[in-house]
Amino acid sequence: MYGTMNSGSGHKARTRTVLFAVLGLACQLSTSHVIPPYNDSLAPQSFYENPLHSRKEDDPTSFGWVRRFAAIGDSYTSGVGSGLQLGGLFHNLGDWWCSRYDLSYPMMVKNELGSGVEDMQYTACMGDQIPAIYDQAKALKGDIDLLTLTAGGNDLCLADIIKNCVVLPFFGEESCNEILKKAKDNLDNIVGDGISQLLTALDDKMAKDGIVVYNSYAQFFNTENEDCATKQSWALTPWIVYVWPDKLQTPLTMTVARRKKFNELTVGLNDLIRKKVNDMKGKVKYNLGFSSWDVWPSESVKGRMCDPSSTGSYPDPKQPDLLFFKPDTRNTWFKLPGKKRRAEDDQEVEAEEKIVHSPQEGEAFAPLTKEDLEQLRAAFPEPPKRDLDSRRVDRSIYRSSLWNSVNPSAAALKKLDARAPSPPGCPGDPGPWMPNLGKFLPDFFGRIFHPNEDGHNAMASFMVAKTIDMRAKVLGLSPEVCKITDEFKCSKKDGGKAYATANTLDETYKKFCEDLKPPGDDVYGWTKKQKYYEGTLDEHEYVLSLEVPAQKYDKQQCLDSMERIIHGCDGSDPENPMNWKFGGKWKRDEYTYEVNIKRDNRPWPAPKEADGWCKGKYKFLFSDFEIKGKGWSSWDYGQDTLLKKARDCLGKGVTKWKFEYFDKPDEDGYEWKSTFRTPVFVSNRCFRNNKVAFGAGGFTHGCTGDSGA
Repeated sequence: MYGTMNSGSGHKARTRTVLFAVLGLACQLSTSHVIPPYNDSLAPQSFYENPLHSRKEDDPTSFGWVRRFAAIGDSYTSGVGSGLQLGGLFHNLGDWWCSRYDLSYPMMVKNELGSGVEDMQYTACMGDQIPAIYDQAKALKGDIDLLTLTAGGNDLCLADIIKNCVVLPFFGEESCNEILKKAKDNLDNIVGDGISQLLTALDDKMAKDGIVVYNSYAQFFNTENEDCATKQSWALTPWIVYVWPDKLQTPLTMTVARRKKFNELTVGLNDLIRKKVNDMKGKVKYNLGFSSWDVWPSESVKGRMCDPSSTGSYPDPKQPDLLFFKPDTRNTWFKLPGKKRRAEDDQEVEAEEKIVHSPQEGEAFAPLTKEDLEQLRAAFPEPPKRDLDSRRVDRSIYRSSLWNSVNPSAAALKKLDARAPSPPGCPGDPGPWMPNLGKFLPDFFGRIFHPNEDGHNAMASFMVAKTIDMRAKVLGLSPEVCKITDEFKCSKKDGGKAYATANTLDETYKKFCEDLKPPGDDVYGWTKKQKYYEGTLDEHEYVLSLEVPAQKYDKQQCLDSMERIIHGCDGSDPENPMNWKFGGKWKRDEYTYEVNIKRDNRPWPAPKEADGWCKGKYKFLFSDFEIKGKGWSSWDYGQDTLLKKARDCLGKGVTKWKFEYFDKPDEDGYEWKSTFRTPVFVSNRCFRNNKVAFGAGGFTHGCTGDSGA
């Protein structure tokens, strides 16, 4: 198959390989397995031949048992945009209409299966929702040995979310939120039952010992900072003519909060799919498994959009591991047509064009003003009016029968009956004057928010790994893993100079282990990270990672492991009387626990006692104080230490409070400074005697300055 597709493709060699973490680290089934990247410099036969094909039938890494292979689902399985399109208007029309591509993950898997595959049924279609995928399943010819699928994303109105919240976000916050609410309602009410019906429909299509692998979706966005909102422009402003509402609104930006909402939908859908797959395992005759590749772009590489390394371009040389297609979101130059004005002779003339440009590096992006948008709109014909409610939300959202149904779940199930009428779909399905972002748009546009070639390479690798595991169970074998040797390392012994207060870590490690929610069964290699006290001197991060298929999370082991790292590495040391904690790492069984202290430019050697400086100044009606410190108030911006003890001594008379941590210690080694105002004549009873400093866990050598302070 790939030998044929390689001919004349001109597709550039892929230079990166998914370093398949879940197998490369775990040595599962005695060999790590990575789908090799496509490379058109290879001879067809060399790319086609796979040493796994010649292995014995009782070897789960051999694919000789796969004679009939099938791939059904939506655009994640059709592979829109990944490689070259398989069909055209005058040949293989179905492949063209459904946007099936030669570097989709099913095609990569098909190549990996080898020449023993006698038949491949590839019916996945861009834009299909679960009812249509159910129809794909019912139309399959039977006796299938291996089937792979994705389904559910379009049932969350993904195209409408992209349109209303990302690329054409001119309808306002309410419109975006209503689409997100609709997606959440669908997730809660109809998608789960649809998945169950879909998996049931496959029961009479699979061969004895057949395997079905249901693949996950992946979170689109990194959420570390606001650069996507302030330094990039995701809205396709020139398209505003097609979405012109009665009153223009500034386009929404890709804030961290909005990105988190999108990611939460993906996580919720993956969790639902995993649950339904587990529920159905005992109800179908075939072998059913769930393959989650979300961990790869989220935790293993910089694979998500809005990563801090991104420049906004696509491809992006600063983010070579991006796993999704995206638009170019750099703030580029373009022109807005000027409004027509009246000349003195009452003739209309064109006003000067207004040039809108991107900010320079480091500047914040200023959204287009209403005047800018009106100028752009003036150059185009008037589009049809949209039916908006008082909140400027398109009323078509509420016209879905699933939206209005008393029992949305029953309405969805009824559609899965072949005799039922077609469902209305999501609110943004094709209308009389504007197509949706599904089948009716060209693939260069429709591919955005879909896996690119590297994304499909990751999906294929995870899917094949899951298949190998499931085949091992069919053969009555247990997956082999590397023998894991416990390894305990302390950061200070390895030269680490970052340290934090023991009390803060004692509080946060318990919270991390108590709050941690593992991804569930059937997830290969996952990592959970959480930072605490960000921006302070005590900023630290806990990491728990699993290098083999997910096991049951052991909360007590997490608590014991983190506690040992914290106190086992840095306890009972006479050279560390303040009991600073430097963190460390414990590779324990299949799990790896890490305590990473972040601030590595603190005073060194670490202080053996708290120190500080204080000065008060009498101002007749009030006194001003300035205090600096090191070795205390390192986690709370002084709120629970210095400020609290000052108020305990003075009452509520502390005003004009300011507190800052220095980027690095000052010339005297101090790490922070606080300034505040008090009533007069308080220095002797609160500061000169170190009462406040001692209470806050610090010391200031008394307090200099005016005696009346």
